[in-house]
Amino acid sequence: MNKSPQVSVRTMTDQNLTDFIRCPYRFFYTHIEKKKHPLGWRQGIQHIINKVVSSYFQLPQSNRTPANVMKLVDQYWGRLHLRMFDSQLQYYMAAAAVTDGLMRNLSSESEIAQPLFLYEKFKMNLKELNADLSLTFDVAEWQQDTFIVKKFLVDADEQMLELYCHLTVVFSEKVFGIRPSRIEVVTLMDGERHVFIPNNDSLEAGLNYLHMMKMLLEDTNRFSDLYNMNECPACPFQDDCDRDEKNEGKQKYLS
Repeated sequence: MNKSPQVSVRTMTDQNLTDFIRCPYRFFYTHIEKKKHPLGWRQGIQHIINKVVSSYFQLPQSNRTPANVMKLVDQYWGRLHLRMFDSQLQYYMAAAAVTDGLMRNLSSESEIAQPLFLYEKFKMNLKELNADLSLTFDVAEWQQDTFIVKKFLVDADEQMLELYCHLTVVFSEKVFGIRPSRIEVVTLMDGERHVFIPNNDSLEAGLNYLHMMKMLLEDTNRFSDLYNMNECPACPFQDDCDRDEKNEGKQKYLS
């Protein structure tokens, strides 16, 4: 990376932006150098969550019950391997938290007749960034002349929540010409529901945020100031990573 400090990012997706926020080095090895790596526990659980939520909303309304949520979790959870996790305790605690969170949150959504979007992926060219954007809408519910967007995640910090909010607003206004009335993100590991209400300034704020992110993505010289050391123990690229030794032990986050 030091020999070639500038990289060109032509497509920005919700996944590569999330990976960048978790750790810019992991983003580089995964999305720029495209190194192969095993699936981590967080990615594995997120895949299960997506399957359960998608299957749940395809059930007839009369069958959208907590018992059927549990059946769906049991159906898909078996695809996870214990070796993905740091310990058996982490495995069982994650299973309990995700099952409880999905049962509580999906049961409250049983009145949605048919989602406007259900895990639909959209792509657009954003001229302001000279780049393509890609975003998956988990669940969107039509409401009068606008809609509500809902996302179900394993976990998320404030930066990831901010990222998803900005991406959703930019996509909604640029692609559909409508600002969502509400954006909800449920983080299942801690059982929290995060609610955002976009306003007239949200589109400009979103564009400015994505412009900043693109600049950070393309400047590898700044990675050593942005990486999150907490991600290192479970990172599959520890043997490849060449972050500056002088920054060892220093932890900074995107602002």
